[in-house]
Amino acid sequence: MKNIVFDLGGVVVDWNPERLIREYPGDPEMPVALFEKGFFERFWPDYDRGRVSQTDIVKEISRFTGRCYAESWDFVEFIKHSLRDLPVTQRFIKELSERGYRLFCLSNMSVEFYDYLKDREVFSYFEGQIISALEHVIKPEKEIYEVLMNRYDVVPEEAVFIDDLEQNVEAARQLGFHTVHFADKEKGMQELKAMLSV
Repeated sequence: MKNIVFDLGGVVVDWNPERLIREYPGDPEMPVALFEKGFFERFWPDYDRGRVSQTDIVKEISRFTGRCYAESWDFVEFIKHSLRDLPVTQRFIKELSERGYRLFCLSNMSVEFYDYLKDREVFSYFEGQIISALEHVIKPEKEIYEVLMNRYDVVPEEAVFIDDLEQNVEAARQLGFHTVHFADKEKGMQELKAMLSV
């Protein structure tokens, strides 16, 4: 195993809708409505694909919820700033870098969210960073995995792909990657360490 490929949200940084709803300082009915009525499934993929900007997604939230633009903007900013580091994963990434593994991230993420995160220390350990909004293709579409494979000569059989969403893990598996489903972070970390014998 030479190459280790990390998703970002839910693996390297904490994407947690339940915590987001609980901690949002505004009207809690707003995030609840967005999650329960499927806003993120219907509209967020275009944002992650780079087809729309943060301004566009805020306008869509405003129309979807009937809330004003300023409140909708503040909510998106709250989501962005809720992406806290996951120290256990990030310490392990540093350790893997020191052991000589080639490390990459491959994430569904908007340009604005990536710009907010990309100066954090953990990104310095990634040889390559495949961000959906910059490539205009998203997981689980096979083309985004192929960008990684072709750009960095990553052989799937020599790589492990880590993601918190089963459909993204399955897409990688079908291309020949070894995979770790990171829905349960503690279990996922144990599985990854066992796979790498570290």
